[in-house]
Amino acid sequence: MTADSRFSVYGKMTAKTGQRDELVARLADLLRLDTPGLEWCSINTALDDPDTIWVTEIWTDKVTHDAQTRSEAVVAATARVMELVAAPPEGAYGHLAHLHDGRAG
Repeated sequence: MTADSRFSVYGKMTAKTGQRDELVARLADLLRLDTPGLEWCSINTALDDPDTIWVTEIWTDKVTHDAQTRSEAVVAATARVMELVAAPPEGAYGHLAHLHDGRAG
């Protein structure tokens, strides 16, 4: 894929000690919600820190991201996620420049 107007979110979360797996599960629950515009999401655990989680999201555009993340269901699920976070999440926003999906063609 080539550069376009899709909106990217990159985040780092630090789970409370011993809560990483539950934090991953709650983040995955967020992905099960009906969130139009969320095209792709990756939740990753860090190899060098048992409490660190990295999240990458690709949205159709920023307007859709902003609307969806303010929906009642997402706000409630996010509150459940934040109960397990030890420090404020860190992150950045951007526009998709390239996505390789591994498929030939």
